[in-house]
Amino acid sequence: MSAEATDVYFDLPGVATVRWDAPTVTVVVEWAGLADATEFTALLDAEIRALRDHYGTRLLADCRLQKVLNADAEDWADREWLPRALAAGLKRFAIVLPLSDVAAKNVQDHLGHVPSSALEVGYFENVEKARAWLSKS
Repeated sequence: MSAEATDVYFDLPGVATVRWDAPTVTVVVEWAGLADATEFTALLDAEIRALRDHYGTRLLADCRLQKVLNADAEDWADREWLPRALAAGLKRFAIVLPLSDVAAKNVQDHLGHVPSSALEVGYFENVEKARAWLSKS
């Protein structure tokens, strides 16, 4: 994988983009709407590839436009994605919460059980605050 300033790992209009941002040494996810189970799995797999390719430890997910996800997909993320992301090196996860109250609560409920010794998770109302928090690592 090249060490370009930005490497795109997933880009599906209306769903999300996953990219590596070299200047901030962060995997960045920008949600654009709703993902079905297949798209959600591909998006999360892209995050892991980006973490591995760049020996990354930080993930910023701008979830403001994320819609409520299928409960089975969220359970899969807890069961499958989270252990793989931690094994890939993820240490700090900044989440800009969805505008949808239900989607925001789901995100917090699913990550709320993760011990801070395994993963530091921060919840924010905007990208600027999320980036500032990540930069303190």
